[in-house]
Amino acid sequence: MAPKLDMDNIRALKVLGKGATGTVFLAHDISSDPTARSPFALKVVQKSSLPHRHKTADRRARWEMSVLSGLEANPFLPSLLGSFEAHDLLGWALPFCPGGDLNALRYQQTDHAFSQSAIKFYLAEIVCALDHLHSMRIVYRDLKPENVLVQSSGHVILTDFDLSKKLSVLEVPDPAGEIKQFKPKRTARMTRIFRYGAEGNTAKVSPETQRKMSFACGERSDSFVGTEEYVSPEVVRGEAHAYGVDWWALGVLAYEMTYGKTPFRGKNRKETYRNILMKRPEFVGKRTALMDLIERLLEKDPIKRLGYYRGAEEIKEHEFFNGLRWDLLTEVVRPPFVPSTDDGGSSTENPTTFDIREYFQKMSSPPSMPSSPSHSLSSDDDLF
Repeated sequence: MAPKLDMDNIRALKVLGKGATGTVFLAHDISSDPTARSPFALKVVQKSSLPHRHKTADRRARWEMSVLSGLEANPFLPSLLGSFEAHDLLGWALPFCPGGDLNALRYQQTDHAFSQSAIKFYLAEIVCALDHLHSMRIVYRDLKPENVLVQSSGHVILTDFDLSKKLSVLEVPDPAGEIKQFKPKRTARMTRIFRYGAEGNTAKVSPETQRKMSFACGERSDSFVGTEEYVSPEVVRGEAHAYGVDWWALGVLAYEMTYGKTPFRGKNRKETYRNILMKRPEFVGKRTALMDLIERLLEKDPIKRLGYYRGAEEIKEHEFFNGLRWDLLTEVVRPPFVPSTDDGGSSTENPTTFDIREYFQKMSSPPSMPSSPSHSLSSDDDLF
């Protein structure tokens, strides 16, 4: 379990970003790091601000904390540094990534696109992150460049796990490689195979079984989640889905990194969904291994999609990654982009900070009404 944060010792340096349900601060612990040389990211949800119609928002925040606390150590996934819960606030701390996200980095490139060598590097690390999540029976379901953060080393990690799901194992391969199928009993809940977060039916399996299980199998979700340009055809159709939605999103991400735009974006949401269901990705120039990888990841039939049967191993074996030493990815000392050493940490001995609780109190306080201008009437003033 991650340690509990003492909010009396936590000070914010600045706001890093605001989302629909939470605010992310760059913060430090004044007791252990008084000069803020090693700040961290602190995501805080103000419980009273959650709309009543979005009661799942609080549950999503708690689910994300649960996922983070359960993640095994992995260089491409974040570690939960600590958490706190007060009367009106819920928050958790993660390592600060001074390089920003992959979308911001893409906009810094010529034509808003990456080189093939950079694409190979970033895709490989994302594949490793997804592979680790899938081995834990977690479907990420929110892969997009904004959720890929660049660490101080230049290597990337995934962030935002509130839309992820942990699936149950319904099918596993036998030793001969054939798939045994275990059919669940029919119940009134079969149209809703699992519920949110840890409440779902999560049958336990051994680590060995997790690695051997078929990635074509397992419990599936029928809920609609994700960013519209990245959702898979089976999600648009409202069908059950599993790990394949992450490989589809990887294909969309690879396309965007290559061409500076997503492949199915339309004039509106309806057209985008129609394109996802009907349109094939358009490629420019001579056929390359990268194009083939993208096309196979963007296969509309999830059964034919790369990664359906053997998960990440199928992606790793694709010719685009020929020659890549997967076991040495973390040893790469010169990634495509390494953030400046002065990004993030404070450059002064007495950094300007503020109390996070007071920040939310001020945000919640109604604006004061301006007082009416005073005007004393004299005997010479005209009333009309």
